[in-house]
Amino acid sequence: MHPEDTTRTPSTGPTTRRTALRRLAAGAAAVALAGCAGESDGDDATTDTGTGTGAGTGTTADTSTAGTTTDGTTGSGGTATTTASDGTATKTNAAERGDYTVGMYTDLYFDPVGLHVEPGDTVSFELVSGAHSATAYHPDNPNAFERRVPEGAPAWDTGTFGEKGAFRNVTFETAGTHDYYCIPHKMVGMVGRVVVGDPGGPATASENPDLSLPTADRIVEDGTVAWSDWESEVG
Repeated sequence: MHPEDTTRTPSTGPTTRRTALRRLAAGAAAVALAGCAGESDGDDATTDTGTGTGAGTGTTADTSTAGTTTDGTTGSGGTATTTASDGTATKTNAAERGDYTVGMYTDLYFDPVGLHVEPGDTVSFELVSGAHSATAYHPDNPNAFERRVPEGAPAWDTGTFGEKGAFRNVTFETAGTHDYYCIPHKMVGMVGRVVVGDPGGPATASENPDLSLPTADRIVEDGTVAWSDWESEVG
């Protein structure tokens, strides 16, 4: 048993707030997309602490137990520049897709909203529409406010990007429950959850403050929880 409430909550609290602010957030998404159009050409490197490695349109290897973040574009080839922690840059091959893909949508959701992986697996966060990020609930990340990833996991962050079909790879090495959010749309409940191996960590002890999420136990049991299934439960 894990110390989390397995009750599936009705449409209250953060979910109601999400519904009320949908229209406002849609306008903000359009502004964010316009702002990102000029900088999200698929050639930007993801910034994290660590040393650049040789895969993807931008790759950094974290020195903690979190693994690697990689940038790529669907169907693209060629090279891109990776900036290492010492300021040097190297050319790298286009990123390959990870073991799993999570889509990010204009309607302000991640799909699947819940995903179970094993340590060492890579998740590709793909921009389907809009302009979004996938950002760990880590105190070092913008507006996280609290830790909802296991101790020892780094502050991984894809950064906000708006190129349709582009993706950012995150390799998960730290076992436990990892909650993440979209920086521009956290306030309206654009959040998701990845369980790496067995559930654990602070995210299992309390409900996500921005939107109710499937329990870690359910995610492990089902493997994935589609947004359409979860939305029908939380409203």
